[in-house]
Amino acid sequence: MNFKTMLLTTAAATLIAGAASAKDFTGSLFLPAKGEVLSNTSVFYERTNLKDVDYAWEDLFAKEHLTYGVTDNFSVYGAIANAFDFEGLTNRAYNNEINLDYEVGVKYNWSNGRLLTQVGLGYYTYDEASWYGHKDAWNDDWYKALKFEAQVGYAMDNGLTPYAMFTADGDIDESDRDIYYTVFAGFHKTFDKAAFDAGIRYEFETDDGSNTNEWYVQAEANYFVKDNVAVGVFGDYYLDGTSDKYIDYDYTAGVNLKVLF
Repeated sequence: MNFKTMLLTTAAATLIAGAASAKDFTGSLFLPAKGEVLSNTSVFYERTNLKDVDYAWEDLFAKEHLTYGVTDNFSVYGAIANAFDFEGLTNRAYNNEINLDYEVGVKYNWSNGRLLTQVGLGYYTYDEASWYGHKDAWNDDWYKALKFEAQVGYAMDNGLTPYAMFTADGDIDESDRDIYYTVFAGFHKTFDKAAFDAGIRYEFETDDGSNTNEWYVQAEANYFVKDNVAVGVFGDYYLDGTSDKYIDYDYTAGVNLKVLF
């Protein structure tokens, strides 16, 4: 079964789960209430096959993302991830098996009736010299970036929430820094025992008047094992863009465990 078929099969299985009911904590617009903690543990694999060469770029990650509700609408979060260097699952491009990155930030929700909005600001960093085992013009001590995120959605009676997301991030150490932008448009659907999320992601960068862009389809499906525990699968698949002449195919596939304390 290829990756596209896997996503479609998972989506179809989720869509028959039933009508909307209990609190759904799996969507990107959700923030935990005051004093609650949302844990999202994930493992995911990324692969990019290049055209006209016998080469693929592979990465395997594990990530823990914790969000704490300071108030019912304001949360702080922290995340730590590791890029593995396993033989057969990666390109063995790193110095060892421990290659950590870190992110901290804040998010704020505001709603007006059915209209839902969220804004967030994050700081991301990792030690490039540690990952690659040396320092040079490309591998400095620490990579440091800021990320801005904004979302808007509309909650409908049937558990369906169409929404859009915009993000912008860039290295804060470079005077002539590149800014990377992402726009996502899709929907989140809540069922009795499951939730499904899907849409189209557009990534672009502008530098010296040029524009590079990539289009992806992405999806996530979660099943509620308990009222506060969900297990799921997620992924994306490259559709088109300025890298099309180089990329044969590109995808991400992963599993996650989400727990609301």
